[in-house]
Amino acid sequence: LKPRGIGVSVLCPGLVRTRIVESDRNLPARFEGAVGPPPPGSEAGLEILRGLVEKGIDPAYVGELVREGVEGDWPYIFTDLDLEPQVEARFAAIRQGFDRIRGRAPRH
Repeated sequence: LKPRGIGVSVLCPGLVRTRIVESDRNLPARFEGAVGPPPPGSEAGLEILRGLVEKGIDPAYVGELVREGVEGDWPYIFTDLDLEPQVEARFAAIRQGFDRIRGRAPRH
């Protein structure tokens, strides 16, 4: 889309102080009953998530990053460094895939 002057950025947020744990409040009426109750025992996990989200990043800060990222044509917009180790591990696994075939000549 770049030739048309349209940029694309991917927001990769960490924990942001939102109401995501209460997302069922946004369920359209036509879907009521389509989503069953949470699985037994999941409430403890939701409480942990609630606690983490309450300590999350200020949404206004995320908004500032998004504006800066869109204006700066950043392909990826991260909100913090918490995900960096997981991203690095993923890239390392991808590089290993290339290393396994390095030196081979593909048949065409």
